[in-house]
Amino acid sequence: MSRQVSYAQRPADPRPVSDPGSRVGVAELTPAPRRATPLPLGPALRTQQAAELGRRLTPHITGTLRLTITDNRAVIITVQRDSKRRLFTVRLHHLFLDTPPEVLRTLARYILLGDRQSSRQLNLFIDGQQDLIRDEDPDPQTMPIRTRGKVFDLQQLFDQINARYFDGAVTARVSWGRQVKPGRYRHSINVGYYVVELNLIRIHPGLDRSWIPRFYLEWVLFHEMLHAVHPILTTNGRRRFHTTEFARDELRFEQHALAVEWERRNLAALLSI
Repeated sequence: MSRQVSYAQRPADPRPVSDPGSRVGVAELTPAPRRATPLPLGPALRTQQAAELGRRLTPHITGTLRLTITDNRAVIITVQRDSKRRLFTVRLHHLFLDTPPEVLRTLARYILLGDRQSSRQLNLFIDGQQDLIRDEDPDPQTMPIRTRGKVFDLQQLFDQINARYFDGAVTARVSWGRQVKPGRYRHSINVGYYVVELNLIRIHPGLDRSWIPRFYLEWVLFHEMLHAVHPILTTNGRRRFHTTEFARDELRFEQHALAVEWERRNLAALLSI
């Protein structure tokens, strides 16, 4: 469960699910049912999964589909279109394996046409599947806890937010995440995420900058702290993280509107941290 820049606001035309080399973010059309085991588990299973999904997609596609299933955390969909041969070579993240019929039709339309409307709809679906995309930190359990940064002290901010909004009830630990090389433009980035099993909040170290307003970092922290207190609801076998109650509770943050607007205006800079 993560606070991801671009799950609420995106550039005017992000082209997130487009041609090879473009990158996709991750927000809600209809969530896919979850599998008990992380996927894919190996080349043989990937081939089997591609065959199964291909059989579901083929009735909606005029032409030949070559499909590969991936576990790529950066590029969720790539499509190569050979118009003359009506050949579509597609690489899809495994989060699409159990797509509901309406999402499957949208996916097929995108493969065929690459139009903006289906691209936007797929982005909404992908954003709801954040927990199926590998985090920036492969194994949060093995990472050290680091709260003091060059600009911000996460523990100090956490304690203040906990006292002000939660009456001290949030027991999660908090830490900066793994250091990453800045400057690589993305279509999405996890600015914060909550690891349920470890009761641990990690914040992207790129937010430890002097140009990041304190209120924005506090909002990211507040969002992840809400995940620590809100139960994960299951509806028809599908897990829901950002429920109506969650969204309503998020509005309690006093500078919510200011933080949303600041993120919108500084989206390009945030995607490059």
